[in-house]
Amino acid sequence: MTATLDLPEQNPDLVLEQSADDYWNHYQLTFALYSVSDRAIPSAFDGLKPGQRRLLYQMHESRLLPGNKPQKSSKVCSAVTGNLHPHGGASMYGAAALMAADFQRVKVIDGQGAFPRIQGDIPAADRYTEMRLSAPGAALTAELSDHAVPMVPTFDGEWIEPTVLPAQWPVLLCNGAVGIAEGWATKVPAHNPREVMAACRALLKTPNMTDDRLAKLIPGPDWGCGATVVGTAGLRDYLTTGRGAFTVRGTVSVDGKNCVITELPPGVASNTVQERIRALVDSGELSGVADMSDLTDRRNGLRIVVTAKRGHSAEQIREQLLALTPLEGTFAASLVALDENRVPRWWSVRELIAAFLSLRDSVVLHRSQYRLEKVTARRHLVAGLMLIHLDIDAAVAVIRGSDTVDEARQGLQDRFAIDAVQADYVLALQLRRLTKLDVIELQAEAERLDAEFAELTELVDNPEARRKVIDQELVETAKLFKGPEFDRRTVLDVDATPTASSSDEDGPRERKVNVAWRLDDRGVFSDRHGELLTTGLGWAVWTDGRVKFTTGGGLPYKIRDIPVAPDITGLLVSGVLAPGAHLALVTRRGRVLRIDPAAVNPQGAAGNGVAGVKLAGDGDEVVAALPLTCANGEAILSISEKGWKVTEVADIPVKGRGGAGVGFHPFVNGESALLAATVSPTGYVRGTRAVRAEKRSKASTKGSGADVTPAG
Repeated sequence: MTATLDLPEQNPDLVLEQSADDYWNHYQLTFALYSVSDRAIPSAFDGLKPGQRRLLYQMHESRLLPGNKPQKSSKVCSAVTGNLHPHGGASMYGAAALMAADFQRVKVIDGQGAFPRIQGDIPAADRYTEMRLSAPGAALTAELSDHAVPMVPTFDGEWIEPTVLPAQWPVLLCNGAVGIAEGWATKVPAHNPREVMAACRALLKTPNMTDDRLAKLIPGPDWGCGATVVGTAGLRDYLTTGRGAFTVRGTVSVDGKNCVITELPPGVASNTVQERIRALVDSGELSGVADMSDLTDRRNGLRIVVTAKRGHSAEQIREQLLALTPLEGTFAASLVALDENRVPRWWSVRELIAAFLSLRDSVVLHRSQYRLEKVTARRHLVAGLMLIHLDIDAAVAVIRGSDTVDEARQGLQDRFAIDAVQADYVLALQLRRLTKLDVIELQAEAERLDAEFAELTELVDNPEARRKVIDQELVETAKLFKGPEFDRRTVLDVDATPTASSSDEDGPRERKVNVAWRLDDRGVFSDRHGELLTTGLGWAVWTDGRVKFTTGGGLPYKIRDIPVAPDITGLLVSGVLAPGAHLALVTRRGRVLRIDPAAVNPQGAAGNGVAGVKLAGDGDEVVAALPLTCANGEAILSISEKGWKVTEVADIPVKGRGGAGVGFHPFVNGESALLAATVSPTGYVRGTRAVRAEKRSKASTKGSGADVTPAG
């Protein structure tokens, strides 16, 4: 006997009928937008991510300024998460520790305790450390009390927060940024703050300054960790376009039989390098290494000593370390930041400086407007008081002869031709303010207010006047970076070349680590899935018609899953082309473009593709990307709603990228779109030509075989 459970009938008003696809698409899109605009991507104007901005704002409100007593990090971070940023305290403390790290180019936070000194260090727990704003950090929040930036309600509506900070120096260019969001990634190198401030002044004076002049002012990155930029390839690209890859090398010196590592490339941790060296020694690739010692301490900084075996050259070990470990790698710069509408896009260095200068112009304008309102109100009161001083006895008589305050207010207004605000101010005065000395002070204040009123009015009305103030303030802010700690640390070695793994009779070989890169159809580089990149040319196609060919340039030397492009939104498929193969792009409107990869310049890891096929209009998109071996008899099968067609690849002409291709699939009976297309290398076509097929009757496209004869 089985028991049955009677469930109450479900209220239909509480049931939401929605497909799983719609549900996930909606919430995934919501998360993607949040991740891009409220979490991972910094603003182009103040250069900060939302979490960083809220942390500095909370410290400003808590008066954690230079010279004041620091506060426990746990208290600061919990206040931020409770008042402003609905995230865990651990993530907020991680952001704070990074801004207080010694390898940061400009320390925004003055940390007390065990904060990171070299890359890869883990800070002490937040209950053991304290923090306050450094002098440069205080310069980012100094004008908040002047109403210089817009304020909005917090996530719970209980407080307000600034949309941007009134930053007095460009944080994004000076400290750089790294962030990964849905479909977007930013990787901005750090730069020398003195050079950046000089470039800001130069662009303020000459907005149309040439790229050559800008490149002289900012010749390249300057990280707090030091390192060396090898050669000049890619530097001008990222300066002028926001995208470019260049080689960065750590500092490895030879001391007798020892190779001493004292500087690492940006983003490379000490533990990562040591683990890689141990793995290479175990595998036999670094057979000449006898020992490795980590002599790093908090006083002297990074120092890893690799000792060569007897009979092996330390210089040769150095070359192997640079070739086989992350001590030398590619930095793929991607200057992605949010615009004024919180939408991510690529920025050049010139545009990022222009965004910072526009922020400074807005700050000067808003604070001048706020101050002008205060000065105008005070001038109004002083003007009324000076009228009263012309005949104090009459004012006293009016007040003494009035039965009520309202009667006294009206009497003063009638007697001295002042308004109610001025009359209330007079009634609230103390009698000691009516002395002769006070009259002299009042006249001096009126003159000062008149001069300030004229100056503020000029600032509000004249952009050129604001430009002069901005320049003066940039000069004052640049004084923050006069210390020796702001001397250039990163060496720009224009004559150096990237290191090869080793050399033999055939010349230098590729680094062995590159052989492990694979590219799969999902658009992901990894060491586990897809085809080896060294056996062919990587390719990727987007539904909007873009295409990208790549040899893997700009990939890091530490294997991990990496998208084929910074933005893979709308990626259709990717893979590896064999040597001599072509690529066919098939559109929904029945057109095909055959591309020879040899005619398209390959892009590095930072490239987002170029125009491939030109789409017909609304609703058109790429539905298939087909690698072609160009073998005899190779054919493309295209399928529409009511018909199909087989087209020999040899009949499709090779075109340059950016064209509309050729029509190859005629539609019948009201059809207007292809459903799918595939390629067959085995030869199913006998004398079929796309042009001749379009002239045939409708029956020839319905699979009747009138125009297509299968082989076998």
